[in-house]
Amino acid sequence: MKTGVRGSTALSNTLLFCLLGSALAAHAQTAASDAGSTGGAIEENSAAAPAGPAGTRQAASAAATLPTVKVTGQRASATGTADGYVPVSALTATKTDTPLIETPQSVSVVTRDQMTDQAAQTVAEALRYTASVLPEIRGASAQAAPYLMSRGFYLEQFLDGARMPSDVSFGYAIPSFDPYGLERIDVVHGPASVLYGQANPGGVANLVSKQPTTEPVHEVFMTTGSHNLVQGGVDLGGALTSDGKLAYRFTATGLDSSTQTAGTRQKRVYIAPAVTWKPDANTTLTVMAKYQRDPDVGYYNFAPAVGTVLFNPAGQISSHTNLGAPDFDHHSRTQFTLGYQFEHRFGATWTVRQNLRYTYVKDDFANVFPYAYAAGSNTTLNRYTFWNRESAKFFTVDNQAQAKFNTGPLAHTMLFGLDFQRVIYGEDVGAGFDAPSLDAFAPVYGNNTMPAETSFDHIRQKQLGVYAQDQIAWRKWRFLIGAREDWADADDTNTATATYAAQSARAFTWRTGLVYLFDSGIAPYASFSKSFDPQVGELYGGGIAKPTTAQQYEVGVKYQPPGYNSFVTASLFDLTERNVLTSDLDHPGYSTQAGQVRARGVELEGHASLTNDLNLAVSYTYLNDVTTESNDSATTISGQSTSLQGKTAWGIPRNIAAAWLDYTLHGGPLRGLGFGGGIRYLGASYDQSNSIRVPSVTLFDAAVHYDTGLHWLFSLNAKNLFNRTYVASCFSAVTCTYGDGVEVLATARYRW
Repeated sequence: MKTGVRGSTALSNTLLFCLLGSALAAHAQTAASDAGSTGGAIEENSAAAPAGPAGTRQAASAAATLPTVKVTGQRASATGTADGYVPVSALTATKTDTPLIETPQSVSVVTRDQMTDQAAQTVAEALRYTASVLPEIRGASAQAAPYLMSRGFYLEQFLDGARMPSDVSFGYAIPSFDPYGLERIDVVHGPASVLYGQANPGGVANLVSKQPTTEPVHEVFMTTGSHNLVQGGVDLGGALTSDGKLAYRFTATGLDSSTQTAGTRQKRVYIAPAVTWKPDANTTLTVMAKYQRDPDVGYYNFAPAVGTVLFNPAGQISSHTNLGAPDFDHHSRTQFTLGYQFEHRFGATWTVRQNLRYTYVKDDFANVFPYAYAAGSNTTLNRYTFWNRESAKFFTVDNQAQAKFNTGPLAHTMLFGLDFQRVIYGEDVGAGFDAPSLDAFAPVYGNNTMPAETSFDHIRQKQLGVYAQDQIAWRKWRFLIGAREDWADADDTNTATATYAAQSARAFTWRTGLVYLFDSGIAPYASFSKSFDPQVGELYGGGIAKPTTAQQYEVGVKYQPPGYNSFVTASLFDLTERNVLTSDLDHPGYSTQAGQVRARGVELEGHASLTNDLNLAVSYTYLNDVTTESNDSATTISGQSTSLQGKTAWGIPRNIAAAWLDYTLHGGPLRGLGFGGGIRYLGASYDQSNSIRVPSVTLFDAAVHYDTGLHWLFSLNAKNLFNRTYVASCFSAVTCTYGDGVEVLATARYRW
């Protein structure tokens, strides 16, 4: 069940956004530009251009003054690099190269520059400054369970447009590829089924890989820092033939570190080769692979509310205490993906594409979890042992045909698609409640034995979808309409419990939207979109559960001022999910589809590369996310049962705000020296029963970096600079998770 809503004033966060927005306007530079331009890329003269073919942001050492910044008609690639923090298009939102300002839906993009400046170690860290996204609901345990949330619902993860396992239905077998191999992350907020089929209504986070390039790329780096972290990596690319028809990219990194929790480690090896063949100007084939092995994924466990967010006379449980069993616990993950992207243009009208990918994930996890304080004690925890072995195989293929043509005064970009997904998923589980108890304040770890198998699911899923979309341009109006039909089948065989369940579903989804482009760069828009997500449940009388359906109304305004390299989005949305399974009160043991969840909110987000010196990212989210209909219940901190109806979602704050600013000197004796700083506010949240309040927290990040202009770049990043100890979320009285403490990273890069 997915729900949401929190309590806390939004005033301080609104003021913060307004102040930063004023700063953005005050620093913005005017430049000669066509007043009717809706998109542009910053073009700089050689004094600010990369000092060499590697594509670094090094300035030529002979230059002493800031170059003139001018706007051209060229736009950054919808899947590739963008100067600074401000891309102007995103393929993810429409599957066509459409400017963000012409897209009638809220879309966020995290660029490669932003990830590098903030030293993002995970995809979750890269999304910390993105509106509406809650990337670390599990706090310091997020690496082991990397679920992303948006608008109060799970955010589906895609890799280069292909779906990956990414929500709780896949347990711990969730890919978590190193962000060093990514060029950008696109987030489409809200329902996206019309292009991607079955999906949670929170939206889509598309991880866009680094692509082969004919421009030489050569980088090696080394990082060290907190928790004895050691990491190294390499990024190489360029043409393989003199005519540029063959190009490559090779990215690799390795990491070894302990964590903030005693007795746990993180280890990672990541390799990603890619080759592009372009036999002529109209044909492109790119073959890409990724392999990542995590022998030690990191810490994953919970702590009780009493002793973390609630008072305990025995004291506060340390965020460094391991409440599991270091000699028993283990978690390893292997993930691999192989695929290709093919495109061919037939003249000026027709373009065909085929994107195919195979993904494999294997996860092996065993842990000892606390489940309650022992009777009469506020220090000793009763615990249980648990193990989980999973594997998931994903095959996806997406066939597209795009046509660009005119009918009178109307310019059309039509897209037709046929896609297919096949999933084979296995989960073997064991649990036992005979683990030794543990004193949370003076832990002595005893012997644990592996419990017997309790469940073994073998699940097969397949989905076939056909879709069509038309984007129409008339004068300053942009109109979008799309529709899709899906057929989905799934079956689940559990050999441990001798049960079998099967389901077939069919769903029709659609969306539409309208944008008007003012000469001033303001673009108001409105849109409607739907999604569906199959679910398995036993209804009284033998009926088959229908998929959940969601619909969203969204209105907003986008602003891309001419002469500025900046982009701002403000949106209001009303998102409702229906057909949610809930307990059938008239027939115990069965479910009924009477559940309903409603999320309403406001999103504000701005990105700006105001000069060659200054980059800025700000965001604010207000979210009221409520379970409006439910027969289910939860247990309060006092042990009472309470209905979920009318309750807010666990772990999701009503208010979230973030701001990051990076300033680099490009002239004078300190040329190449830069500073970055960020502030993140997470409002108060609640557990599932709404009887436990998790306090709000304000965190600070900082960075110092220096570009020598002679190949070497050095950076020092601090996350949670003042080492605030805080709880990221509580699901119940015994399932709270601490957030990450301070982390300091020092990096040296060499580019040539």
